[in-house]
Amino acid sequence: MSTVAMNWIYLLLIVFISVVDSRLGSFNAGVNGGGDCATCTIVLGLVDHLTIVYNDTAAHALERLCTFLPGEFKTYCKAAVDFLGPLIIDGFIKGDNPDVICHALKFCHDDAGQGKCRIYPSKSSLSVPQRALNLLQRHPRINLFLTKSKICEIPGIKEICRIIENVFNNHLPMLDLDQDHFGTETTLRGSSWRGKDCNDLSSQIHPGAHTIQSDSMIDHNCNGIFGMNSATGRPWEDEFCNETQRMGIAVLGDSLSAHFHIPEQWLDASQFSPEAFEHLGFILENELDWPQLSASTGHVNVSWPNIIGPTRSLYARLFDLDHCNHRDYQNIAVNGARSSSMTNIMKTLSRHQKNDVPLLVIYSLVGNDVCNGHPDTIDHMTTVEQMHKNVITTLTYLDTVLPSGSHVVTTGLGNGSMLYDLLHDRLHPFGRIGPPITYPQMYDYLSCLQISPCNGWLTSNYTLRALTTDRAVELSAAVRNATFSYESKHFDVDYLDFPFDQAIQEWEAQGGQPWQLIESIDGFHINQYGHAIVSDILWAWFQKEKPHWLPTLNPHNADIERVFKDQGGY
Repeated sequence: MSTVAMNWIYLLLIVFISVVDSRLGSFNAGVNGGGDCATCTIVLGLVDHLTIVYNDTAAHALERLCTFLPGEFKTYCKAAVDFLGPLIIDGFIKGDNPDVICHALKFCHDDAGQGKCRIYPSKSSLSVPQRALNLLQRHPRINLFLTKSKICEIPGIKEICRIIENVFNNHLPMLDLDQDHFGTETTLRGSSWRGKDCNDLSSQIHPGAHTIQSDSMIDHNCNGIFGMNSATGRPWEDEFCNETQRMGIAVLGDSLSAHFHIPEQWLDASQFSPEAFEHLGFILENELDWPQLSASTGHVNVSWPNIIGPTRSLYARLFDLDHCNHRDYQNIAVNGARSSSMTNIMKTLSRHQKNDVPLLVIYSLVGNDVCNGHPDTIDHMTTVEQMHKNVITTLTYLDTVLPSGSHVVTTGLGNGSMLYDLLHDRLHPFGRIGPPITYPQMYDYLSCLQISPCNGWLTSNYTLRALTTDRAVELSAAVRNATFSYESKHFDVDYLDFPFDQAIQEWEAQGGQPWQLIESIDGFHINQYGHAIVSDILWAWFQKEKPHWLPTLNPHNADIERVFKDQGGY
């Protein structure tokens, strides 16, 4: 990971680079500064926007920026501003735009033969590199530091660097004493992603485990139901759960399944407030993902300003059918995952073939096998042969860990060809203040830096969008063929197309506009409303096509609520 990228800019625009690169493991990707350049330019653009919103100076805007941040982030921000602020303020006073200032800070540069990546119109006859050099020469102390030192060596900032490095490169719970892949913390791949462990000192105790002695003394499966009914002399687990079909749910997926979401309030200076950044630490520790609100494993509703829309999920519906399945969910999704990387990510799934109950698994890699930031994007797409092999490899592994009676459903890729059509004539939230910036302008800027999340679909080139869609259709067929050619031993298997088109149709039937289902910041993922509708569609498919896969309604649900209340919550 580029050490230069890890600086105070993370405090806001680490969020943006997650879109750019999908994973935070390769910030040094791209050209002309790549992710570092985009991060710096957009953050300083937000500083410029604050001067407009509050009719204030750049110095006051920098100070104001830090005041919006919570706790220790505010302290780190102020320390960094004290160091880098003089150059930034000087640049704004002299009329330099963020492109120029970020060149002076050496985040952006013009690689030979790679073109010039700019997002702001020039106000000077001098070139950006020349103006940047003039600015840097007026600040020799900062120039010397940027030449010989690393930004992560700034006091305070190194702690942020360490935290982010740990968070975005680990796909297992960070706090997991018994190493059963279930944790007790909410973030850091904890209970936002997997059911909360009710005893982190015993690997026999975790969500989805078989009961031991009917859990008459200890809650082995963490569903909150244990102990004895003194009136009948029977264990509560026997009375409430013996007549039902225990089953958990897991998803193997990418950023869509993880529910990647950047709060719009973070890139629109007119919406800046302490409330918008109140949960910054929590959001970063969850990798800018919201699995607890996703279509597959959503299990809570939040009223934060960062999220708008209802939570409806497959897990929540399974729980509604049978409260005995409380906490039995796993979101094994990673930003940027494609079929090849999933052959390793899948090993973080936790299921014991003999000691755990069956599992319903959703295998859904929606875009990254065709999406990348390379200029020769088609050459870097997964081939049909590779896709077929990767799916078979994953299904073969699942056959070694899933208990008998489990079910697996695979999906095809999404249809991203319509993204450009839906958003091309709309302003990006970053471009609502100051120089107007449209989605195509943002797409072109990221493509120039070679850090676009999807050069094949996020482009004005109709032919390239069509070719990308053709490959996605071919890869979906490869997933389908692999699914039906695999002869499983421990699970039933089926395939369905990813229902993006159907979700738009249903949203329009409700009176909505299609673009309202797309994340406003990245213009790529579905948002909270989209997740809810996709969950509706998937659940309807299960009810129609695979009703025997679903547990029956537990007649004791009300009794469970009466005796065990929220069963320990989440």
